[in-house]
Amino acid sequence: MIDSSPVALVEFGLDTRIRLWNPAAERIFGWSREEMLGRGGLPMAPPAKRAESETLFARVRAGESVNDYETVRQRKDGTLVAVSIAAAPVRDGSGRVIGNMVAYTDITERKAQAAEVHRLNAELHARLEELAASRARIVAAGDVERRRLERNLHDGAQQRLVTLALSLRLALAKLDSDPAAARAVLADAGEELALALAELRELARGLHPAVLTDHGLRAAVEMLAGRAPVPVEIADIPDERLPEPVEAAAYYLIAEALTNVAKYARASAVRVRVAASDAGVSVEVSDDGVGGADPAAGSGLRGLADRVEALGGSLDVVSPAGAGTSLRAEIPAARPDGVI
Repeated sequence: MIDSSPVALVEFGLDTRIRLWNPAAERIFGWSREEMLGRGGLPMAPPAKRAESETLFARVRAGESVNDYETVRQRKDGTLVAVSIAAAPVRDGSGRVIGNMVAYTDITERKAQAAEVHRLNAELHARLEELAASRARIVAAGDVERRRLERNLHDGAQQRLVTLALSLRLALAKLDSDPAAARAVLADAGEELALALAELRELARGLHPAVLTDHGLRAAVEMLAGRAPVPVEIADIPDERLPEPVEAAAYYLIAEALTNVAKYARASAVRVRVAASDAGVSVEVSDDGVGGADPAAGSGLRGLADRVEALGGSLDVVSPAGAGTSLRAEIPAARPDGVI
């Protein structure tokens, strides 16, 4: 049983000389039975663990048992191995302690698994913290956007519509007494109505472009490219319709990227590429501008990352100073909850 045990079994005399060294001990520590039998001085204890080893030995010599004590011991080649120690005193017929039987279990794999679990837990914790921060940013951005829309509606289209209502009342009052003045008021009201409709269309375009809903991503990106102050090369965009959340995320990524190029990049050209597969959609926007974009320094790129990550994707920004900026987003075909 001792020879077939997967656990290293080593018996020490009270003078620390080794009296038993089984095959598992040879396998774990590297010394042969012939090298170790009769050897004293606790040779498996590395210098940093010498005091610990002597203390454990003294406890067992005093009659105490030790169970599942995790530490490291030294192999013949000087490398360290993680072990779990179980030790118990060996007694004679009168109960007197005459030796120390120690079982060493190699826990290298267990330690590696524990370290991997710890790493995964830390990564999960970090992702959960980032998700919470991302949701907070999305909520804050939504509040800011709602306030912006309220201001734009109040200061723009709403004021024009109030003016239009007053003009119509004035025209109605003058209709019988001064038809010419009523016609002039109605003409002004028509212009005011046209301006209000234009402002409302502009606001609606900012919320969700009708061309994206009606004609898909290619048409919407072509419209963005046509408006951009920098020449835009559309390298590739699939003609087929994509899942609506993926299509919207790709559109806003490209729109924000083109806006950033116009504002900051001082670029002479931009290249846009969208590739679709069964796994999802890859979106790339690159320019030849000054580079140096930092996703952590501004809300624009951070907001895009939040939008992409909300769909279970990732955004990578490469922007070395003086060498342009490249944005690459990977958006899966389905959200993490499996909903397209």
